[in-house]
Amino acid sequence: MDFPDRYDRQKIQTVCLMVIAVVLVTFSIYWLRPVLVPLVVALFVVSGVTPLLNALELRLGVNRLVAAAITIVAGLLAMIIFGFAIWVSMVDLSRNAKAYRTRVQEIVNHLEESASVVLPKSLVPSHAKSLPQTAADDASDFIDIFVRDGITLLSQALIGLISTSAIVLIYVFFLLIGTPTIGDSGSMAREIDQQVRSYLSLKTVISIFTGAAFGATLYLFGVPMAFTFGVLAFLLNFVPNIGPIVASLLPIPLILLDPNASILWMVSVIAVTGLIQLLSGNLVEPKLMGNSSDLHPVTILVALMFWGMMWGVVGMFLATPITAAMRIMLQRIEVTKPIAELMAGRWQISASEAATSAY
Repeated sequence: MDFPDRYDRQKIQTVCLMVIAVVLVTFSIYWLRPVLVPLVVALFVVSGVTPLLNALELRLGVNRLVAAAITIVAGLLAMIIFGFAIWVSMVDLSRNAKAYRTRVQEIVNHLEESASVVLPKSLVPSHAKSLPQTAADDASDFIDIFVRDGITLLSQALIGLISTSAIVLIYVFFLLIGTPTIGDSGSMAREIDQQVRSYLSLKTVISIFTGAAFGATLYLFGVPMAFTFGVLAFLLNFVPNIGPIVASLLPIPLILLDPNASILWMVSVIAVTGLIQLLSGNLVEPKLMGNSSDLHPVTILVALMFWGMMWGVVGMFLATPITAAMRIMLQRIEVTKPIAELMAGRWQISASEAATSAY
């Protein structure tokens, strides 16, 4: 008679141990993020550039060390070009600060004229007559702070990106020169590598075209920092659901404050850039990628919040491939296979469970 009790105790003990393990792993992921973040990014980069590395070895007839060195030099050149372009965008933003202040003054004057039409000046209290000028001064100060803080934030983000990228490149170099030991075609490591590589390659191609179209549209309309916004659209496209929305909202303040802008021009810029993100996220990407990550949208959203909480913005970029790799690992273990199916949005009830639930 004590067998059910002993079985229940073992089950409770197993659940408790699993909860403790999850808590410890979560704490370790957060505490070790300075080491884990560049390492995980490097692993994904290596997974993506390995086919390119193999092509260089075959095409140029060089060994793996030389091919890895060529890849690292190409990465450094890309970082230099990216940093220079961001610097040019910041200079452009600083140069246009005076024009933005003028635009704010025009908006305040227009509002003052509209108010005077509705309410004659004789009926306006004396203490309220100075409010438009005060509002204009405050708005000009806000523009100055916005430009100065924007340049500061971009500079800090650029420095942090360069330092993190340097560490990632060091990891990538040593991972590339090592002999690949992924395993045979049926191994779990091989399956994870193939799925992550397929996801990242397709996502990168789509993001490049999206960012290029987004930045080119802003440039053709004459919006400042078009290249920077194009790069941000490329990067934010890796963040599911939220990233494209943020990318569409970022240039709106500069569009609205353009000194030569008309209402039709503003609406056109916002509509075209929003249409690019809409077509990319809802037509092109589903058509080309399908469900390459094999994850339910709710699972992706939860993973986005969890990894964003753990590793910040970088965690949001890595949320989908990390969760896809976790699903594959859970799929290979018989006990955790239902969890993997749930992550993919497939919850199947066996015949015995269905008969039990019927009673």
